[in-house]
Amino acid sequence: MKKGIASISFAIIMAGAIVPAAAGRTDAAKKSLLGRNRVAVIKSRYDMVDAVLDNFHIPYDILKFRDLENPGIINRYRAVFVPSGIDTPLEESLDIFANAVRYKSVALKPDFYEVDEEKVAKTIRQFVKGGGSAYFSGYSFEYLQKAFNIFEYFDNFPYMGMPARVEAVLDHDLSRFSMKNRMALYLDHPGWITIKSVEDSEVIAYGTFETPRGVRTGPISITARRGSGEILYTSYDGTLFSAFRRFNIYRIAGAYLLKSLESAAWKWNQRVTGRLVDSLHRLEFAGMHRIDLEEGENTIYFHSGRDCYQIDIIDKDQSLIESRDLFKRDQIFSIRSPSKGYCYIKLYPSAAARYGMYAVVSAAGMRIFPYFYQFIGAMIGVLAVGAAVKVYRLFLIKGYSGRWRG
Repeated sequence: MKKGIASISFAIIMAGAIVPAAAGRTDAAKKSLLGRNRVAVIKSRYDMVDAVLDNFHIPYDILKFRDLENPGIINRYRAVFVPSGIDTPLEESLDIFANAVRYKSVALKPDFYEVDEEKVAKTIRQFVKGGGSAYFSGYSFEYLQKAFNIFEYFDNFPYMGMPARVEAVLDHDLSRFSMKNRMALYLDHPGWITIKSVEDSEVIAYGTFETPRGVRTGPISITARRGSGEILYTSYDGTLFSAFRRFNIYRIAGAYLLKSLESAAWKWNQRVTGRLVDSLHRLEFAGMHRIDLEEGENTIYFHSGRDCYQIDIIDKDQSLIESRDLFKRDQIFSIRSPSKGYCYIKLYPSAAARYGMYAVVSAAGMRIFPYFYQFIGAMIGVLAVGAAVKVYRLFLIKGYSGRWRG
């Protein structure tokens, strides 16, 4: 009997040891999975980026606000979304004890954690300069501002927006992507972020809007290059699914696809004139974007991360310039334009699969041979060194040829 009790006791003790160990292994397994995706989203209350990524079939990890303090975590990713509403208001971090008559005490919750915003700014700065792409929206502007100090506000106060329908003017890559010059945006809450100007950035959408101090005109969405990475900020995050939102999401999540195409253009000493990332969704037959052309030689570089496409290049009058149906994920098109203008690129998927991202980069300038101007510069440098050596030999190396007198 005693042996039976001892055996049961031993089994209970072992089970008590094994269950926590198994739980520990499960937690470790979950932690090891974190970072396997290349896109991260900071958990937020306002801007539902995760819902859009789910709809676009883009895998991602959800991180906490405090994770932005830790470069070791953030640097696992190539794209990070920092949406509006990532911080927790103080009132949500309080435990309030009361009876039916009065409050008895107020205390911070045991899991309360105050994030160091300077560490967050440093992590963001290092991540972007190191080649990462980062999205910010709405009230997350303050962390972008701490990292790069790019915004100037009307009356030095950012929270001046009033609920309104704003007729936004689209420019640069957003206009090329959507093939529109204007778009109606519905800003439905007071205190949205109004910006007067941005430093060393490209304004892709701006509008005229009401503030408590009168009508103002300023940027609504911008992109900026810092180091080898890119930033996108938008004051408007109200619509989950629109061309406006679609551009923002793919520009950051697929920024890595653009890098090889830009490098190809720079190798040929061309000037990049447009950068687009997109995919085809369920029930979509084809994708189409506008390509701006400079006078003279233009090149369109295409890269697909997964699928092959039939590609048509169409002029502004909808006449076909060139059509290719190749099982190649990388293609290059050359277009000579007699004047400044535009054309369209139309993409038909070769399979039924959807949601594979592709990138398009347009560039202007002749493709003579790779690194032509670097070669010319190097040759000029060699000739200059040769000339300097010759002068040195003619006038200095012989020294003084006269006779010394005693």
